[in-house]
Amino acid sequence: MGIFVCFCYNTVYYGGGNMLETKSTKKFKIIKGIICTLTLAMLVAAVIFLFIVDDMKKKRRLIFSIVQLLLMIGIIILPEQLKERLDLKIPIMLETSLTVFAFCGFVLGDVFDFYKKIPIWDSILHAFSGVILAYAGFVLIDYFVKRESVNISMGHMFICTSVVLFSLALGALWEIGEYLVDDIFGTNNQQYMKSTRGTLYGQKDVPLEGHAALGDTMKDLMLDLAGATAIVTIEYCKEDYRKKKAKKEDK
Repeated sequence: MGIFVCFCYNTVYYGGGNMLETKSTKKFKIIKGIICTLTLAMLVAAVIFLFIVDDMKKKRRLIFSIVQLLLMIGIIILPEQLKERLDLKIPIMLETSLTVFAFCGFVLGDVFDFYKKIPIWDSILHAFSGVILAYAGFVLIDYFVKRESVNISMGHMFICTSVVLFSLALGALWEIGEYLVDDIFGTNNQQYMKSTRGTLYGQKDVPLEGHAALGDTMKDLMLDLAGATAIVTIEYCKEDYRKKKAKKEDK
């Protein structure tokens, strides 16, 4: 995944070719289309079952699934809105990566309860979120630098440091959001329950206490940092190698 995203960024940021014109564009659009179709189909099915099911516990689960599927649709729509309103050029590979990542989180993680069934699912997603956020950070910096109204000259080390801090800041905002949602709706997004890792929990589930209750939040932030740092380190080494090679060719 890391190599995959590094390749995306390298192609766009260093002028390796217009990603919107590559042969793989259609494949990425097909992937997005399949995910969108599956999400809409599941949303319709969940709404129908909501009116059929009588059990309150199952109704609660269906309502939760509907909310997550609506959030998933929002993630699918978001890139198109940003491109239209901000004239932001978002590489199709970044769009697809974001869509797949959101599908793994909102749909597989919450709707299909992968967070409970696969204990490391949350950790895997947070590690990859650092990768995706770092890539998005490079794209945003490139966008602002190229705007006519902005004249910025930045060293590559400064850019890389800014990208890491950007990824970590968004990771922290995500954790704040999870805390607020847990506090308001009584969910287990921050996995503070000892007896379950699922987003929804029952009355018999037991919460963690003391230092252990902070474990998931701090682990998530460290994984966000690790993912972003890995991408930035690779990109910094690539740029350093490119500059040294250019100097040798000029001599």
